[in-house]
Amino acid sequence: MIFNKNIIYAKVWKITPSEKYVDLRITTSEKKDDGTYVNSTWFPRVIGHAMNSLKGLKEGDRICITKCKFTNEAYKKQGSDEVRSLFKFLILEATIEGANSGNVNDDAGGDTDTEETSTDEHNKTEEDCPW
Repeated sequence: MIFNKNIIYAKVWKITPSEKYVDLRITTSEKKDDGTYVNSTWFPRVIGHAMNSLKGLKEGDRICITKCKFTNEAYKKQGSDEVRSLFKFLILEATIEGANSGNVNDDAGGDTDTEETSTDEHNKTEEDCPW
């Protein structure tokens, strides 16, 4: 399992609430050297503090994930010895971007990241990232 405490920015496309958790469909993006973006779609489950702080979340909102957990669990398909893996993405802490500051990015392509978004934790921009 991997715990992540770095900030992840994402755009919410679908919300499926349940009594104890919320399932989301989100996208994240990475800017390539040529200025275009590569998007990734994820299907995380929101639990705990994140569920409370994301009340009022709507499709199209951008979120800032501040703590999450990734697991890749092995299992055997029923009636078979074939081992498969199940990827899980749990959001443990997050906020709706711009909910407190009123500073929401509305770039034209619906991409989730901008090249000059700063992180509170490290006071660096995404340009400082190694990728």
